[in-house]
Amino acid sequence: KLDGSITALSQGSDDDIFQNPQNYSEQEVVDAILDEREAMRIDPLVRLLIENEPGLYNFTVVSAMGVITEGKRGRELSAALKRLEEERDVQTIRSDTGTARSFEFNASKIEEAIQTAVKLQKPYGLLGYSQGCANALTAETLLLSGTPSQQRMLSSDSGLVCRQLLFAAVNGSIHGPATDMKVHRLIVMCEEFFKYQQGYFSRAFTTTVLEWINNILDSAPFQKFVGGAQSMLTAGGRAFWREAQNLPHVPTCTLRGVLENHTTPESLEMISNMLTKQSGSALHDSQVHVYDAVGHPMYFRNRNGRLLERCDMGGAVQRTHHWSPLSEEVEILRTKRDIDQASFDCAKDRHVFPWVDVNVRFGIIKYVQQSRKGVESDETGSGATTTVR
Repeated sequence: KLDGSITALSQGSDDDIFQNPQNYSEQEVVDAILDEREAMRIDPLVRLLIENEPGLYNFTVVSAMGVITEGKRGRELSAALKRLEEERDVQTIRSDTGTARSFEFNASKIEEAIQTAVKLQKPYGLLGYSQGCANALTAETLLLSGTPSQQRMLSSDSGLVCRQLLFAAVNGSIHGPATDMKVHRLIVMCEEFFKYQQGYFSRAFTTTVLEWINNILDSAPFQKFVGGAQSMLTAGGRAFWREAQNLPHVPTCTLRGVLENHTTPESLEMISNMLTKQSGSALHDSQVHVYDAVGHPMYFRNRNGRLLERCDMGGAVQRTHHWSPLSEEVEILRTKRDIDQASFDCAKDRHVFPWVDVNVRFGIIKYVQQSRKGVESDETGSGATTTVR
């Protein structure tokens, strides 16, 4: 039986053992785990799991959160970012982005945050979450294609050195085209319904209803919402990647997730099942498909897309959902089942710390060594010394 289990493992069935352990004996599961541990031990990349040496990092984080956010007042990943500042002196500047706003509006707010980061005279990295990833890349585009002073905010000694994209919606979501089709059908159904009702209501009443609908559609909040919704549609994504310009030497880390039934928040069940039905695959985090949540375009090819693909470091798929960075923000949606399953109590540090530490490990982010006198700081590996008065 042991020989049979080893043969099965050699044929590449170990993934099936971990996904469907009920179909195997306990001995086969134990053998698979031991073989997996040995493969991890001899993998040189596992050495990256060893914690970096103590010290402070010469680095600043500029964050851009998702389609629904409170901007500067947001609390996304607040605990993890606070720990990063306490342990490594890495400050986080939150961009004052808006809910369901256009790429250009949110990019302008991210540019303001970058201006603040540059004043700290430290290199910075862009941390994007969901639609915030596309907003951050748009801000980079505006700076790179802008004035010389804007370009210096990217390429100076206090410029952009790395990116982190969490559950990136840069390639849109199936929810966008599917909702667009449903809206079109709804408009047709409403038109047929109201045409029939015209014979039962006065002209004055009909005119009032039409004016009321037109006022809603012409209102500023609705137009802002429509502008933000373009990012989830195919046409909006095509325009986004067509105009994108990004630095070629900046590594991009990504975090992708695939949810599981026993950890899915109850508030995400319906939207998760909708995405599974619409896309034909359950490999998603409830809002973005795992193959789309990468740091480069998947459905649009140009020079900048190939550049970003070379910058994309990739990353293992996490067992988590799209709302894993959230905690206090979803307290109103947390149910008893969510509490019992700890659906929102997943590790928050994994969204930030591995990205920063791996860039330090490879010298992208430098250490800052402070002398005992407290008047000098030296960037390790750069040879540059700055005197602080």
